[in-house]
Amino acid sequence: MKVIIAGGGTGGHLFPAVALGEEMMRERPDIEVLFVGTSAGLEAKWLPKSGYRYELFEMHGIRGHSALERARASAEFVRAIGLATSLVRRFRPSIIVSAGGYASASMAAAAVLTRTPLVLMEQNTRPGLVNRMTARFARKICVGFSDSMPYFSSTKAEVTGNPTRFRYRPDRSRQEGRQLQILVLGGSSGAHRLNIGAVGAFKICGKSVINWHVMHQTGEADEELVRSAYREFGFAAEVVPFIDDVAAALHRADLVIARSGAMTVTDIALGARAAIFVPYPFHKDQQQVHNARVLEKRGGAIIVRDDDQLASNLAREIEALVRNPARLDEMSERAHQEAHPDAARHIAKICFEIAEKAAA
Repeated sequence: MKVIIAGGGTGGHLFPAVALGEEMMRERPDIEVLFVGTSAGLEAKWLPKSGYRYELFEMHGIRGHSALERARASAEFVRAIGLATSLVRRFRPSIIVSAGGYASASMAAAAVLTRTPLVLMEQNTRPGLVNRMTARFARKICVGFSDSMPYFSSTKAEVTGNPTRFRYRPDRSRQEGRQLQILVLGGSSGAHRLNIGAVGAFKICGKSVINWHVMHQTGEADEELVRSAYREFGFAAEVVPFIDDVAAALHRADLVIARSGAMTVTDIALGARAAIFVPYPFHKDQQQVHNARVLEKRGGAIIVRDDDQLASNLAREIEALVRNPARLDEMSERAHQEAHPDAARHIAKICFEIAEKAAA
């Protein structure tokens, strides 16, 4: 059996695609999985080091750029559809999985043109452009959150959760007397405004930070800036550009401060941790706000707006939670109610069944 899994651009689309592929290979060692992405996305750096088979197309996102860039992206997309169609005819997959994002668009189109069974993965609560355009052609749509269901046909969509590459240990107990562990996640590519806001919040909290251990993922661009900012006000935070094992970092944390990309929300629910979400404010569809509300509605998270008062608003919420450990525990438990720990296995099962039915 052969499978193409397309997706990338950002870690939020790449890593669910990889998680699904790894699960399929675990379940069926003789399967051939080919990952497809773009030369402009995170996958261009990550896949060459992975040891997995992959193809990269030259393509950029269309939305939010100048007219010239949009025209170039459109031309790249047309060319990528031709390359994707040729790849399908050469590789002859039993099924194509589109994990979302512009990196998956050409393969989804090629699936339609070649009549190859297509399965979509939608990580966010509000569907992205590619999935909205290709949903009518898909055999199945695997959604990460139940909030996505109204946007798709009820006969096609199924709540599976978002697949992750890590195994979580949702232990909500905390040892009395140890330092409070706070984890700041700026996202796989960093989040400058959140990074600066978090440092500012800890500075406002003053002497309280002596009793806290802070691990701060900054992204590569802000690593030295954030490290210097902590050093300036005398706080020895652990600053790293990227966290390879998110599950382990979450296991150590009592409180997470983060953007609310779909996979971050998924990780926090799986890890059973209380969260303060600071949604990215400039997305046209306010996608991260809707993602954050999934856990906020359950009582597992607090949402703080990314505005000029971010540092002071974060400081207020952090101090309120630190003074109320029982609430931290309750939020952790409520967040975990949204977890789907078998998401990769669930989606793999769906794909196997569709491929086998099509081959019969």
